[in-house]
Amino acid sequence: MQRLLRITPARAASAALLALAATARADVVETRELAETIPVSSSEPLVVIVRNVTGPIRVTGHDAERVEMRATETVRGDLQADIERAREALQLRTETEPGRVAFRVRHPGDDDDCNCRGRGWNGFSVEYDIEVRVPRGATLDVATVNDGDVVVEGVNGDFELANVNGDVRLVEARGAGTVHTVNGDIDASFSRTPAESSAFRTVNGDVDVTFPPDLSAELSFQTMHGDVWTDFDVESLADTPDVERDRGRFVARFNGSAFRIGAGGERHSFNTLNGDIYVRKANP
Repeated sequence: MQRLLRITPARAASAALLALAATARADVVETRELAETIPVSSSEPLVVIVRNVTGPIRVTGHDAERVEMRATETVRGDLQADIERAREALQLRTETEPGRVAFRVRHPGDDDDCNCRGRGWNGFSVEYDIEVRVPRGATLDVATVNDGDVVVEGVNGDFELANVNGDVRLVEARGAGTVHTVNGDIDASFSRTPAESSAFRTVNGDVDVTFPPDLSAELSFQTMHGDVWTDFDVESLADTPDVERDRGRFVARFNGSAFRIGAGGERHSFNTLNGDIYVRKANP
């Protein structure tokens, strides 16, 4: 009997050819490690600013009187000349003054043709993966734009955290502030109830925040396409309460809702357009 020979279907062959075409382009890639250590005084308030354009940021609290930054820079280009041009156009710079430390990716003005995220006519792209260790009491101003999450852990000071296309995660916080992204989830936990109002806002994603069991506050919620969930005992501040209990959680299903927990206190706001909101009680 004649043996049959399997012929790859046309669409699979096309896919294979496309894959070969995709691998035909060989980028010039250079990676280097950057590091800074900056002594600071524990007797003075400290603000640490970290701004990225493309790539993640992770900030961790420690018990030392210094700020440590480690970053991986990855530059891709069509030509070796593009690598040098990229480093002239876009750099992670360190700037300090009394009580303030800033690590910022600086790019040319809007009239320049630098495309810092995707590769355009300039032929290059630059990414930074940034890790920073700060004294636990530092105030933080942290933001990135594309292709990375913002993660902050073990810091006791106030915070302003932002992203555009990525998640924001805040772990074991003890301060107060704002957390904002556009296309991503927000996940935050507090080891101490915030002493001031805090706000959590995204457009496309869930907001999930955990507070200590002794939380006493007012909470305001807004979501267009999603539900609000909590396992705290809540009292509605609306004229017509609309709170339901579902599988052990209280659910509020209308926009612009506000609730009191315990004796009330600072008002914390939670806002998303397309997603759910969760306010959780930490385990004792």
